[in-house]
Amino acid sequence: MNKFSVIIPTIQRTLRVLQILLQVLTEDVCVDEILVINNKPKVPLVLPKCDKIRIITPAENIYVNPSWNLGISECRNENFAIINDDILVCSGFISSVSVSDVFNSPETGLIGAAQGLDMKFYKKEEEMELPQKYSNLQFIPLTRYMSTGDWGSVILGKKSNYYMIPNELKIIYGDNYLLYKNQINGKINYKVSGMPFNHLHSFSSSSSEFSNIIANDMLNQKKYIVKKQNDNKNIDENRVKYKLDFRQNVCFLEYCENNKKSISCFKKDMDAQNMEKLLSEMIPEIEKLLLCQIIDRIISQNKVG
Repeated sequence: MNKFSVIIPTIQRTLRVLQILLQVLTEDVCVDEILVINNKPKVPLVLPKCDKIRIITPAENIYVNPSWNLGISECRNENFAIINDDILVCSGFISSVSVSDVFNSPETGLIGAAQGLDMKFYKKEEEMELPQKYSNLQFIPLTRYMSTGDWGSVILGKKSNYYMIPNELKIIYGDNYLLYKNQINGKINYKVSGMPFNHLHSFSSSSSEFSNIIANDMLNQKKYIVKKQNDNKNIDENRVKYKLDFRQNVCFLEYCENNKKSISCFKKDMDAQNMEKLLSEMIPEIEKLLLCQIIDRIISQNKVG
């Protein structure tokens, strides 16, 4: 039987969900240990006593991606699962993945969550409930490593396919970096479908206190994740065009896709997280890679003044 180490970073904002998640995981026969990284060191993390659970408390908040690195360096098993503290998986999820041919194939890199019908989003923690298994697992090859949505909210794999994420990436792009490194090293990454996930989307990372760090992540990821030439061509030269115009403290975005034009305006000194949320609401069909590109340009403009 494959034994798993589970890594869960937390800043204690979704303790009810975390408690339910831990109950499900401790009952899974494949889960050998659970490392909970407490990134709120000034507040003791109180969890049910269980031999499988180990709390690691850094001296300060080291953020998401460094917490993954820490968990990997501390865990005792070759097989690992990284799970958000704001997501619930169904009973037996890890055991079901562990016995699959895909997970045990030497050609497989990492396996993550699928969105669509498999992921249900919640806005209130008290409304979250444990999802029920409803069909057999399916593994869908993931050919891209950018614009992958919430794939990184659940990641399963082997330590041999984990690459330590650069320290300059604190909160986002860690999953994209892992996908990228596996892909360029000849591995096939997958998203798993057939078992549901209930998710409080960006419940912690959307806080304004993290906006500057996320903005830095957006800039720093360019050093470590090489975009495919086709990605940029599809955005800039094919069906999507955009133009930015800055007037004092206001940014005007003219966005054209398939000859359909939209114009939006907003304050250009917004933090990156709120800007991403606003633009996603204004232009629901906007691609993630394009969205990051636009935000990068606005942030650069803000620094110039």
